[in-house]
Amino acid sequence: MATIALPHAPAEARPWWRRLVRIGYAAKGVIYLLIGGFALQLALGDGGRLTDSRGVLDYITGLPFGTPLLGLIGVGLIAYALWQITDALAGPLRIEGAKGTAVRAFTALRGGIYGMLGWKALQLAMGNGSGSRSGGTEGVARDALSLPFGDWALVIAGLGLAAYGGYQGWKAWQGRLDHDMDWQQLRREGLGWVGRVGQAGMGGRAVVFVVMGLMLARAGADRNASDAAGMAEALGMLLTQPFGAWLLALTAALLVCYGIWQILHARYVRL
Repeated sequence: MATIALPHAPAEARPWWRRLVRIGYAAKGVIYLLIGGFALQLALGDGGRLTDSRGVLDYITGLPFGTPLLGLIGVGLIAYALWQITDALAGPLRIEGAKGTAVRAFTALRGGIYGMLGWKALQLAMGNGSGSRSGGTEGVARDALSLPFGDWALVIAGLGLAAYGGYQGWKAWQGRLDHDMDWQQLRREGLGWVGRVGQAGMGGRAVVFVVMGLMLARAGADRNASDAAGMAEALGMLLTQPFGAWLLALTAALLVCYGIWQILHARYVRL
């Protein structure tokens, strides 16, 4: 019987596929570097702004050679997304039971999100979709609230995102970093410190995810789409808290660490 070659399987046999997935990791890292870098500038009073992944793509559009760079980012993110989805659906089961099912679901969801982001990057590279943000997270929440039981769906989705953020934060605290990194090679090259950067980055992203999840749940509970938050709004919420500038600066610096961590994945991930 003929077999179907999935992206996860031929990664070892097809160098071109590995290169594309690595480009996707690097693109993901650059996006987080810019989100964190801009927020850190703002917190330190040196310009900057609060933005999200789509805002980063808009920023890259205006750079010299921005169009080919967006095309490369788009192709890389789509390859990364396909790898994540097929790993969730057909990869080896590393965690048993309900926890394993949840991990697979979030892995597939992550792949879908980055696939859409990659497609947006390609659209921008081709001159399509400029300025059409479709309302962002608030627009999605508004569409959900127009559906039967949409408020409950938002509450469940928000609590799920917050729980995922909490789980990622716990993993960071425990030092349980990604299994697919080539730690032996990192140690051989004197890069054992990379693990600390990964822990810091995962912790910072976890904080943002928890804030985003709780705000999304509140949007559903209050039936108010404007309460929903993307990454930029979540960072803005941190800024409004007591000692908000310091809190934003710390979180932004940790997001920069996450960007560095993802760029290192591009070099040291085992595919």
